[in-house]
Amino acid sequence: MRNLRAILLAASVGLLALAPASLAHAQPAPASAAGAAGKERAKKLFEEGVELEKKADYASALAKYKEAEQITVTAGLRFHTGYCLEMTGKLAAALEEYEAADRMARDQNKQEVHAATAVRLEPLRVRVPQIAIRLGTPAKDADVQLDGVTVAASLVDGGKAFRLDPGEHNVTARAPGYKAFSRKVQVPESVTTTVDVSLERITGTAVVPAVAPPPPTSGGEAAAPSSVSEPPAEGAHGRSRLLPIATTAGAVVLAGTGVAMFLVAGSAQTKAQEDCATKLSCDDRRGRVRTFDALALGGFIGAVGLGVVSVILWTSKPSEQAAATARLQAGPGTFALEGSF
Repeated sequence: MRNLRAILLAASVGLLALAPASLAHAQPAPASAAGAAGKERAKKLFEEGVELEKKADYASALAKYKEAEQITVTAGLRFHTGYCLEMTGKLAAALEEYEAADRMARDQNKQEVHAATAVRLEPLRVRVPQIAIRLGTPAKDADVQLDGVTVAASLVDGGKAFRLDPGEHNVTARAPGYKAFSRKVQVPESVTTTVDVSLERITGTAVVPAVAPPPPTSGGEAAAPSSVSEPPAEGAHGRSRLLPIATTAGAVVLAGTGVAMFLVAGSAQTKAQEDCATKLSCDDRRGRVRTFDALALGGFIGAVGLGVVSVILWTSKPSEQAAATARLQAGPGTFALEGSF
């Protein structure tokens, strides 16, 4: 057996530590265990644990040691508890027991126990692994657990490493509004493993702000909510540019037509004067000139009318534009603009 001499040495030290002469240095025993009967019971449990330990039945030996600790606690007893924990793979707990046994041995000047503990303590410190869990998502009220046990927020926020036993471990995290996180991690001996926890927000779960209740009425009772909700008021219509653009373009076209007819009438009049000098009657020539003059005058009048409408439409409010209507009438010898504004 590995380090058998150290184990047997510690066992003998533990037996001496549980003797009546050494019980005065132990922690205070419970009232129900006080007296000689309690001392004998603790000694018997320790001896049974040592016999089970020699048979490599560490789980049963550990149960005996734990029962003896209910009566009294000594440095030797804590050493054997740590050894059984180490042999069953509970390295982190074993390291804590060895450290506690070493402190008690030094405080009580138990050199044999201190020497036996040092043999197991230093190599185990190298073997015990550590884990660091870091929460990368700043989620409020996040609950991070290791093997079903909540990890302190100070360890998660700072990513501080802490001891644990080697093997497979399960890291989980939950937070309101986020999907649950779960990851299995294989932790080997002598290694610090880092686990980054990243929570994914659940889509479509926007927080709806609370609506304040209606203020109470003058009678002290809360006003009953209306069973019919009115639709929101429509926003102001945007200014329509189509109608003023159309009237402006129409005014320009009519003005151009009036100018063109005026020029045609002048040309026809000049031609008529030249032709009438050699003819007896020029009524047809004069009639043609009058027609062009009438068309020119109508174009000018229509351009002025549409120009006025355009100015009104460009300067009126959107609601007034929606109510404005205009209609242009033209015919042989007539030209009129009708509308309402």
